[in-house]
Amino acid sequence: MLSYAKRLVLRGADLVGCNSILLKSAWRTRRLLILCYHGVSLDDEHLCSGLYISPEQFRERLECIRNADCNVLPLKDAVTMLFEGSLPAASVVITFDDGFYDFYAKAWPILQDFGWPATVYLATYYSLTNLPVFDPMVRYLLWKGRAKELRLPEIGIDRILVGENLLHETGRIQDAARGKGLNGREKHHLLQIMAARLGVDFGDLVSRRILHLMNPEEVAELATKGVDFQLHCHRHRVYRSRELFRNEVLENQHALERFGVRKPEHFCYPGGFWLPEFKPWLKELGIVSATTCEAGMATSMSDRYQLPRFLDGPGVEASQFSAWLSGLASLFPRRELPPSTSQLGDVRHNG
Repeated sequence: MLSYAKRLVLRGADLVGCNSILLKSAWRTRRLLILCYHGVSLDDEHLCSGLYISPEQFRERLECIRNADCNVLPLKDAVTMLFEGSLPAASVVITFDDGFYDFYAKAWPILQDFGWPATVYLATYYSLTNLPVFDPMVRYLLWKGRAKELRLPEIGIDRILVGENLLHETGRIQDAARGKGLNGREKHHLLQIMAARLGVDFGDLVSRRILHLMNPEEVAELATKGVDFQLHCHRHRVYRSRELFRNEVLENQHALERFGVRKPEHFCYPGGFWLPEFKPWLKELGIVSATTCEAGMATSMSDRYQLPRFLDGPGVEASQFSAWLSGLASLFPRRELPPSTSQLGDVRHNG
């Protein structure tokens, strides 16, 4: 969240043309902005989660990129040019994490209107199961059922007054499910129980594929149309164990190749969580680059296994977005929040 003073500065800079000047500068040409999105709402997801934006806002962002005369590049080309020092002016890459169905239904049609490429870092486990993704669906159900009381003795939770602290309540249920070692089907059953007790029509959400990932057929279709699919771990988990980490990435890679994706070799850390030991493991696997969720712009001096991105969302003002396109926002000091360790798995492979 930007301070009030920073918001005023960015709004003023946009009005007096600072962003336009920076966009054309040699300084900006040496920098790559990698944008990070998670989802474009099928319904009201953007009202619940800071990771989702509405289709209208996504289109406005692309209009802003076009009006700024940015060069939107494929990730593979941009990474190569970044380290060769041959980026064109105002270079931008558009990435989506996880691979939600709404990319297929909402985001890609909008991107096609602009003729721009995008990379999807796809976590393949839920792509194969065709079930809603557990972690974001927990939060969504709690948001839908706010102001109600929820009891989940099945996982040791006696009482939650939904809506008092949505982030805490969501984490409490997710942690309890992990503590019980629930597998994917058991988590899905827990979601059904939650929805019933909160009075939410779960069948309707599932039928509309809210918070589902793209299935293999949809991935294959978009791959033939030019969408770049890359690695995000099979179960959206990383491990301290070299063997488990490698197996997770390889399982993700093999699934993508079965879907028709050719040679995925770029990686995104699930939830932005990374450890120093991951870098040599990724090198061993032939991975070319890895992106984080740390806010910033990449330069030729960046570590190719810790490339920063800017995480866009509904709370980002238009002036702030413009300042990231120009690079101005990257000059301001930022308080970085540590990534959640919830993406760090244990020895179990439950999905």
